[in-house]
Amino acid sequence: MVRNFEITLREMAAPSGEISLADLTAVAGRLQDLSTRVSRWVANIDGSGRSPAAVADVAALRFAGVRPGSTILEIRGGSPGALDVETPFDVEVSSRFWVILEALGTDTPPEDTPSNVRESAGQLLDALDHAAPLVAVTRDDGAQVEFRPAERDREVWRADAGDDVEDLVTVVGTLEAVDLRTDRFRIVDDVGNRIRLDEVTDAPAAGRLVGRRVAARGSAKRERGGGPRAVSSAVVTSVPLSDSFFEHQDPSGWSPPLDGPGPDPDGAIELNDDEWAEFLAVIHGR
Repeated sequence: MVRNFEITLREMAAPSGEISLADLTAVAGRLQDLSTRVSRWVANIDGSGRSPAAVADVAALRFAGVRPGSTILEIRGGSPGALDVETPFDVEVSSRFWVILEALGTDTPPEDTPSNVRESAGQLLDALDHAAPLVAVTRDDGAQVEFRPAERDREVWRADAGDDVEDLVTVVGTLEAVDLRTDRFRIVDDVGNRIRLDEVTDAPAAGRLVGRRVAARGSAKRERGGGPRAVSSAVVTSVPLSDSFFEHQDPSGWSPPLDGPGPDPDGAIELNDDEWAEFLAVIHGR
């Protein structure tokens, strides 16, 4: 698992190999939040609610101990009972998680980083800042990023830092109900993108369209450089099938060319009555 890593806390006031429980709790909690949100990002899961078990297993982080040498926190990825086999999903989660950790030291989050991942990363930065003046994160394969949390730019991690100006858009796809009690919906477009619908106009009417192909027009919230991740104040309407779908097609309007490959339609054998009777007797074993 690529997400086995160590966090080395340097220049701390505490003795080597020690950390206050408050700092340990804050750092561990922010790390787990970040891992969970990155996993949901990779799985394309929007909004709140419990993650599927497979996603939660990949997102799980475990505190494996503290070592001296300044103070080194050992972190392990994955649930304890998970098989030691990496799927493409595991690899993608590990890759994006490390990209975010590296970006903490360079102030360069990917432009498509969701707002909730930015929020968790900023909170982790604050927790590390409180724990130690100098931090190094080292992966099992030797990759490392070192930084002083107090000197890092918090603005790039603001929850709305990746959002472009809202604009009016229309998205088309299959309508899903996320939570009918709170009138939250989602559209799955033709290429599988899940786009959240907030503050849907006439939500009861929209609810009757769940499972059908619809168009939603409203103000788009975008990740910088990407497509809409949410549409607010959306008006949802059904998308009727085109007239051509209902047009009657004359089955006699097409026939294969007679001079093409295949059996000769006039090439069947002809049997007289006696031959036909003999044929049926053979078939019936008489």
